[in-house]
Amino acid sequence: MHNLLSLQRLVVLIKVKTTYLLASLLLINPSVVIACGHCIEDKVAAVYDHAIVTKALREKRVVAFFGIDGPLVINSASKQEIQKIMSSIDGVDPNSIRISLDTGSISCAFNPIRLSYPALLDGLDKKLKQKKLSIFPLESMTQMPKSAVASR
Repeated sequence: MHNLLSLQRLVVLIKVKTTYLLASLLLINPSVVIACGHCIEDKVAAVYDHAIVTKALREKRVVAFFGIDGPLVINSASKQEIQKIMSSIDGVDPNSIRISLDTGSISCAFNPIRLSYPALLDGLDKKLKQKKLSIFPLESMTQMPKSAVASR
């Protein structure tokens, strides 16, 4: 009986020490959050520019975010080609275009009076198909999110 009690105490002691050790490791090495680049939020964040969004929305523009699919070559030439394609669509503000080849996402502001969202999507998709790329909608903004407004 004495050996069984000693063994049980030893097991409890090992569990307690292991718990303390694991808790200490977590405190010493806090986890780092790394964006995966695959979720919608990461793709949007990669091309989100607050100054561009604020200016566009103030001017009653729509800000659209898209993902890119296909054999995307990550270099400056590809980025310039996509910039040129996006700029060629009437109604898109060329100064608002943001491109992240790493996450495969693009954004731009456009004038909804001159260009509808479906026409923008269709026009970009047709032009990018020539490069064997396609786009898919991620998000569009017509007003600032409520949580972005500071209040007291």
